[in-house]
Amino acid sequence: MRDIYFEQDANYEGRFTVPTLYDKTTKQIVNNESSEIIRMLYYAFDDLLPRDSPQRKLDLFPSHLRKQIEETNEWTYHDINNGVYKSGFATWVAASSSS
Repeated sequence: MRDIYFEQDANYEGRFTVPTLYDKTTKQIVNNESSEIIRMLYYAFDDLLPRDSPQRKLDLFPSHLRKQIEETNEWTYHDINNGVYKSGFATWVAASSSS
């Protein structure tokens, strides 16, 4: 990952984050935000599939489930993905009791 980030910017000083969606052809980072990558995967690559491909008919973001999918994505991001990130800044650890 380090090499990919420096390939984009030789003076990069930030964190090397994953997930990262990387275009090997153009050698560019497309995106490194997990929630945006998830949304891109719904339809962004459909044009790469053959016209008669059964996968092209697969709707990963059906209109009747969009509200529920977005709610789940929000929960996952805030309580899991971002929760793990925030735990890295914790100044104390709560003691747990063992049974």
